[in-house]
Amino acid sequence: MIARRYAKALVNLAEKENDLDNAGKNLSALTEVYKENTELREVLSDIKVSSRAKLEILKGVLNEIKAPALVDTFSRYLLSKRRIDFLPDIERAFNLLLQEKLGRIEADVTTAYELPDETVKNMEDAISSYSGKEVEVNVTIDPSIIGGIVTRIGSMVIDGSIQTQLNQIRQSIIKG
Repeated sequence: MIARRYAKALVNLAEKENDLDNAGKNLSALTEVYKENTELREVLSDIKVSSRAKLEILKGVLNEIKAPALVDTFSRYLLSKRRIDFLPDIERAFNLLLQEKLGRIEADVTTAYELPDETVKNMEDAISSYSGKEVEVNVTIDPSIIGGIVTRIGSMVIDGSIQTQLNQIRQSIIKG
């Protein structure tokens, strides 16, 4: 995957400069501006706009977010190679690689209602002991799951929601 190759290159460069976290934060800031601004995306990917004009626009954005030299050079490189459209995918891949390098993982937990802090802490501890890595749990509230918990760790999903259990019961009744 193209995005992963670019992300890996940026991780390696940032690691050499001992600046992984800062590079990640600035890449995320640039990506946020890129995703939120439709005009910016259109101009930077429009073949009718000159490379010089695109570069000046990108410089303005980079100055605005106060991007360090590494992210500045990297994003200019993406622009010159006509890969700037991959920026959101590169940022996502960069963050995954960064978490892996730092021995951290993220777990996305979806519940029907707010969880007490103690429960979230217990989940972090359980996932951490299971994975052997530092865990950050992101909790999302979704009343449509009715109850229970859906946990996503990387590509693994553990679905213990009432909604899924009801769907399974419905399917077994339909099949007879």
